[in-house]
Amino acid sequence: MLMPDQFRVNEAWIAVRINEEFMFVKDEQYDMYVLMDAASAYVLGHVVSRVVDESPREKDVEDLFEKAWAAKNQWAERLIIPEESIADKAFRSKAEERGLSVVTVPLSDLDPIIGPIKDSFASDFMGGTSGTSGD
Repeated sequence: MLMPDQFRVNEAWIAVRINEEFMFVKDEQYDMYVLMDAASAYVLGHVVSRVVDESPREKDVEDLFEKAWAAKNQWAERLIIPEESIADKAFRSKAEERGLSVVTVPLSDLDPIIGPIKDSFASDFMGGTSGTSGD
């Protein structure tokens, strides 16, 4: 298990899908991915991706990294991505372009950090409750 207190602010960012169930917009299914600081759980930004596209568009991920830079004025040392994430390629390539090392971990290892935001998203945005499994 990874805990926020194992990191310094801006040492590591996490890229993860936060919705358990698909979001529907005009009868199309979407996923939402966030980029967040591992120490503070501060959400640097998000991208929305059509499920049929499988992964966020590289341009959207690039824009997300630029937004994170604008918020922090520096890059993290590494990016943490859940194992078997369908968004791995898009986030990995943009992170590596900016000099971040990329680490993959089991999604369950991220629960202490991402659990609260996933639960909040499920109750506030999706109108339900959520466990913290899945990617």
